[in-house]
Amino acid sequence: MRASLLATCIALAAAAMTGAALADTIEDPLHGFCSAGCTEATIGGNAVTPLPSVTNFGFNASPAQSGDLVLKFLIPDSVALSTVQAWVAGETITGTSTGALSLFSTTPWTSGTLESNYLGITSFANGSPPNPLSAWLGATQTLAPTANGYFVVLADVGNYSLPTPGTTPPDIFSLSPVSYFAGGLIVADLFTGPNHTLDVTTAQSGALFVASVPGPIVGAGLPGLIAACGSLLALARRRRQRTV
Repeated sequence: MRASLLATCIALAAAAMTGAALADTIEDPLHGFCSAGCTEATIGGNAVTPLPSVTNFGFNASPAQSGDLVLKFLIPDSVALSTVQAWVAGETITGTSTGALSLFSTTPWTSGTLESNYLGITSFANGSPPNPLSAWLGATQTLAPTANGYFVVLADVGNYSLPTPGTTPPDIFSLSPVSYFAGGLIVADLFTGPNHTLDVTTAQSGALFVASVPGPIVGAGLPGLIAACGSLLALARRRRQRTV
């Protein structure tokens, strides 16, 4: 009886220690920040954080923590690959630090989770939270109805100590020139362990969602092209009326 009770106690103690060890490795996610003030909203059935401009944005962490920050730009796959490639070649990140943009693959992300399934981040087993395609595609399709996924552009911007939400982070970035794609998102990973062994991802509702087009790119795919042509036709009609 005593032996059985002792074995049970040992098993419970081991389970408690294992649970505590696992708790130490579970990180809370990142949250998008912008100097203009960003508030979570539900768009297309998805909770996201609308970004008024691709300037002066960054990320907070809950709880505050440090690591290597990698920005991820999710561009609707309704945008032509050649247009995405031209944007990557002509765009830079400015602000607290600068970083080069790189297109992860010419094949867009259209299924599974962004981190482990598409990007192949092996350390994601220790990360949180997973980001499935369904977390954001509904919001994107309100502006890019033909989008089925995203081209993913990465930028490793270096090591930062990210403060908790409600505090201005030290990593304030802008895109130069100020241009992006309607329906696109900006998210991030913070690798906090040695050799990228612990990956803290962006909360689904903390993803920065670009609902307005801030630069020369009118929109994502055919809807944007139609809008641009409509504006040009209206302008031409007004000019003809003035000359009659």
